[in-house]
Amino acid sequence: MKTVLKSIFLLIISFSCFSQNSGNKNLNLVFYDVCSDKIIEPEFEVFSMSELNYDYITVYKEIDDWVLQYTTSIKTKNDTIRIPKILFAGGNELHSKLWTYLNCEKVCDGKETDFYENGNKRTEGTYKNGKPIEIKEYRENGTLRAQYFYENLTLNYSRVDYYDENGDLEEYQIYENKKRKTIIKTFDKNGQLTETETEKKYIERNK
Repeated sequence: MKTVLKSIFLLIISFSCFSQNSGNKNLNLVFYDVCSDKIIEPEFEVFSMSELNYDYITVYKEIDDWVLQYTTSIKTKNDTIRIPKILFAGGNELHSKLWTYLNCEKVCDGKETDFYENGNKRTEGTYKNGKPIEIKEYRENGTLRAQYFYENLTLNYSRVDYYDENGDLEEYQIYENKKRKTIIKTFDKNGQLTETETEKKYIERNK
C-alpha cells in the first residue's frame, strides 16, 4: 500500500506541463471545480496502476502563473471529478522549478484544511508561504490514511506514517536525505525495522 500511495503522490507533485486529452474518447467525465463552483473543461491525462483494478487521472488547472494538479481514481467512465481547493502547483513555464501549494487562488500559509463533499476532512496541513511542513491525508470516510512530514520547507520527506482502514498506525518510514541519495527505513507499528532501501537522486549538471 505504501508503494501505491508514494506513486500517486509523486504523480501529484510532478512538474508536468499541460497534457493532451487524446486517447480518452471513451470517457464521459464531468469536472466540477470546488473553488469556482462551476463545471470546467481542464486538461487531463489518464494512467493505469498495475497494482489496482482501475485507472487514475491527473487534472491540470491554470491559475495566473501556476498549473495546479489533482490526481484521483476513476471508478467508471462516467465519473464526476470533484477538483478540491488545496492543490500542489508548479510554474507554468516549461521545466520551471517553481512550486507552491494553493488554497484556490491563495498561497497556503499556516493551518489549512480541505474537505470532501460529505463534510469529512480530505487534507489538513501546516504550511509556510506555500511550502509544506506537515500534511495529513484522510479517506473519504474520515479515517486518517497517511501523514507526511517535510524537511526544511522542501518536498523531501523526513518521515511518513501510514494508517490502516481503521485509522491505526500500520507502519512508518524515516528518510535520510543526502546530496546524491535518500535512504528510506521502514518500520512496523511496533518500531521494528522491516526494510531499508536507497533512492539515487538525479543531479543536473551545468553544461
